[in-house]
Order: sequence, then C-alpha cells, then structure tokens
Amino acid sequence: MSGPAKRGRIRHVKKMVLDAPKSDINVTPLVDVCLVLLIIFMVITPMMSRGKEVKLPKTEFHYSRKDKMQPVIGIDAEGTLWFEKIKLGEVDAGTLQQMKDQIKRGWDKVKDAENQGRVYLKADASLPYVKVYPVLMAINELGVTSIDLGTNEKEGQ
Repeated sequence: MSGPAKRGRIRHVKKMVLDAPKSDINVTPLVDVCLVLLIIFMVITPMMSRGKEVKLPKTEFHYSRKDKMQPVIGIDAEGTLWFEKIKLGEVDAGTLQQMKDQIKRGWDKVKDAENQGRVYLKADASLPYVKVYPVLMAINELGVTSIDLGTNEKEGQ
C-alpha cells in the first residue's frame, strides 16, 4: 500500500502523562547551606575568645561560670599586661592606671547591674605571684565586687 491509503491511516500517538507535583525536599541545597555554615563556625569560633590567650594554671575543682561580659585582664608569661586584646605594656604605675581606666569603660558596656563590679583576670601559669600581686591590688582599688581568676581543669577529672 502506497499513496493515498497510507495517508488516510490514523496514527495512534500516546499522550504524554504528566507526573503529579513532587512534594519532596531538595536535599542538595540544604546540604550546601549546612556545609557553608559549618565552615563559617569553624573559622569564627577561635576568634570568639575574649582577652589575651595565656597558658592558665590547672585546678582540680573548676568553677565553670558563664561569661558575663565583664572586663578581661591578661598577664602573659613575659609579664605584659593586656586589657581584652589591647596590649598595655609591662606592669608599672602607668599601665596599671591605663588598666583602671579601661576597666571603668568596660563596666559601662556591661548591661547587667550584678556584673558591674566584676573583673576576669587571666595570668600565665608560669608567672610568679610577685608579678600578679600589683595587678590584683590595682583592681581591688577600684572597689570591685569580684575578681574571677581564669583557670583550666586538670586532665582526667
């Protein structure tokens, strides 16, 4: 058969069946966002510590009170005085006065009235007490309610 008979033949074409809308979540963008957030937190977390990083003494009975945003004073192994991450210099009358001024300004930033007179002191574990004593006395002259000393818990406790 050729010619006109072929043309008159009806071709049966299947209709395309459309799928119903899918309500499944697309996991790929979710995983991408989670990985980006994980990387951001891994990079930012080490920068979130407050004050100068020093090797703190180890204690058996460690009090783990939450940070109340009180001013942080640090004394490193060389005896250099730090306010937060600002280097003030060797411990002498001038740097102690600078420290007192910085503490007073730091208390202005504390919103909670109960933590208004608190100071957090981090002194290096290898530092002799003779170097820490003048700083403690200068802080005490401000009329603080509490001086929190930074320590680390001993391993295996």
